[in-house]
Amino acid sequence: MTVPPYDCRFGRSGSSSRREFIGGSVGGFFAFALAHSSGRLFAGEGSRARKMLVIWADGGPSQFETFDPKPDTETGGPLGAIETAARGLRISETLPGMARHMDKLSVVRNLRSPEGEHQRARYFLHTGFPLVDSFPRPALGAVAAQQGGDEVLPGYVSLGAPGFGPAYLGSQWGPFAIEDPGETRRLLRVLESRRDRISLARSFSERFRQAHPDADPALARLAVLERIEKLVDTPFERALDLERDREERARYGRGTLADRLLVARRLLELGTPFVEVHQGGWDTHQDNAANVGRLCRELDGPWATLMDDLAAGGLLEETVVVWLGEFGRTPAINGANGRDHFPQVTPVVIGGGGIAGGRVIGATNADGTAIEGESFEVADLFATLLGRLGVAPRDEFPTDFGSMTEATDGGRVIADLL
Repeated sequence: MTVPPYDCRFGRSGSSSRREFIGGSVGGFFAFALAHSSGRLFAGEGSRARKMLVIWADGGPSQFETFDPKPDTETGGPLGAIETAARGLRISETLPGMARHMDKLSVVRNLRSPEGEHQRARYFLHTGFPLVDSFPRPALGAVAAQQGGDEVLPGYVSLGAPGFGPAYLGSQWGPFAIEDPGETRRLLRVLESRRDRISLARSFSERFRQAHPDADPALARLAVLERIEKLVDTPFERALDLERDREERARYGRGTLADRLLVARRLLELGTPFVEVHQGGWDTHQDNAANVGRLCRELDGPWATLMDDLAAGGLLEETVVVWLGEFGRTPAINGANGRDHFPQVTPVVIGGGGIAGGRVIGATNADGTAIEGESFEVADLFATLLGRLGVAPRDEFPTDFGSMTEATDGGRVIADLL
């Protein structure tokens, strides 16, 4: 069985999805709850980090036009490099806002991956394991939720993408996927106004469970209803309100990604252990420099503002911030002025939550065609990230089929990041 990312998004725009969600009857609500009962809805050293924010560059970001520029070389492309707040660390001119925060973030330039196909690479960089159809692995977000989640707020929120599943950890740690924060907020408010229906549906579900204690779907359905009923009494809905503070929203800028990063910061402030923010469009096989420039303009200001807020509020000390995608892009510029897939160099930016800032981990050669010296594997990155969450690389989890499995695929912590 292939294990794709979950395809159910909570808060899609459009009246048809709203009708599907509300159902209009107890039966309709049961249908909704059952459809989400698989978890699609709800989804180191020193002191551990309490939270994690992943900014996912979907499609595979070019390292040359972001965090490993090679100006004035044949492979470097037309864009230049700029100095940053970290002495000796230069990044692309496309990211002037982030340049002033590089003393808080480190760049990994020597991570390699064997996966050059999008879907397999997405799975690999979300779980730390290669895709094996018969043995699904939990997403990093699911592990973070299990380690630091509670019984009320979703522990793993995915903004703009379905998210990857919890596998053997259990459906309660699956992703709460939000496509449109405004639409999600409206739906939660409708639920709050119809709590009598939720209570009635819960009552029927509880009676069915008592009569049929071995009926797993009934148990899952009841768990979903209980989570919904608790959620409508939390500040979660208010965190999705993009109109509540226009000055704050103006600081982040207008745009879908800016809105997602603002909501992400609010969710972290509420105590959500793991938030992933999705930015699509990085598969730049054509017009790479122009497209990456546009993507960086969308990202740079809002990310810099988020870093300002995390640092000012003390959240950065307990929140690991990670930027990455499936893989890097080729040194050679193709005939369409684009760059193709290049997992041999997979760029990562990471900081906060006990991770050192202002460092460059590893290096590529002068034209970016290969890693020079030591390199790290994806499993090593996950050993480092999980370590910050309090999970050692060799810690074991029980699986659905009764055996134990290690948290990483033989990973070792990247010590220079700590």
